[in-house]
Amino acid sequence: MIRRLFFSLLVSILPAALYAQTAILEGQVLNERTNEPVPFATLGVPGRGIGTVADEQGRYLLRLPAGLSDTLVVTSVGFSRTAVAPAALAAGQRVFKVMPQEQALGTVVVEHPRVHPALLGRNKEKGDVHWTGGSSGKETVDDEWGWELGTLLRPTRPTYLEEFHVYLAANNYEQLRFRLNLYTVENGRPGRALLSRDIQLLTTNRQQGWLTVDLRPYALTLEAQPVMATIQWLQSEKTNPWDKYFSIPVTRERKQVMVERENSQAAWTIHAMQPSLYFTVLTE
Repeated sequence: MIRRLFFSLLVSILPAALYAQTAILEGQVLNERTNEPVPFATLGVPGRGIGTVADEQGRYLLRLPAGLSDTLVVTSVGFSRTAVAPAALAAGQRVFKVMPQEQALGTVVVEHPRVHPALLGRNKEKGDVHWTGGSSGKETVDDEWGWELGTLLRPTRPTYLEEFHVYLAANNYEQLRFRLNLYTVENGRPGRALLSRDIQLLTTNRQQGWLTVDLRPYALTLEAQPVMATIQWLQSEKTNPWDKYFSIPVTRERKQVMVERENSQAAWTIHAMQPSLYFTVLTE
């Protein structure tokens, strides 16, 4: 994603005084019912392109422009959306609680004699360009977490998801963590989140090539209707972020099927491209 890297380089040379105008929020996201930490919850300001992701203990660090008086939104897979009013932030609230919600995507028992294996998505290792994410040109990386990239999929019959795959053409992070998200489609963009269980992919040692996660323990099925599948960047090491990035091959398409957003509350953009990510499935 050359556009994002170029933007990061511009940010890195702005006067230091600009960074002095940044307010830093630090706190924790907790489960409303159990009071336990919510790992990798996302926090963002709608319409502002500002956001981040909490760590394994639900602890977050969020950089906001000084004087910002907007609502903060906290979300996580399997939890309801929580809006934090500007007055609460101004009063010093830094611990946010989110409520567990009912499962959105149903489970299914598949009768194997009635189904056959298939692929859903793009399973090619090469593309026309490499869509790049990362922290190159920046001194911090946590404000890049939450970036999301995905594609429109069109299952034609009820489909049982067996494995998810995404291809990394480049990766110079010692550790990368992604989340798999599935959404309904609304006006050509991701709508309501479908997953209620957190499904993650973890890479170590600058791993490249196909990353795979086994979905069979989750017993997930898709109906014969369009769905958006995305990966969301949750975490990476914070040390020496200046020249770190990863990339995913994408190919040009006639139709706009690839979606992207900077963080969990940013606006979605849509592109006439398709990334190298796919599911191995069983379909009727």
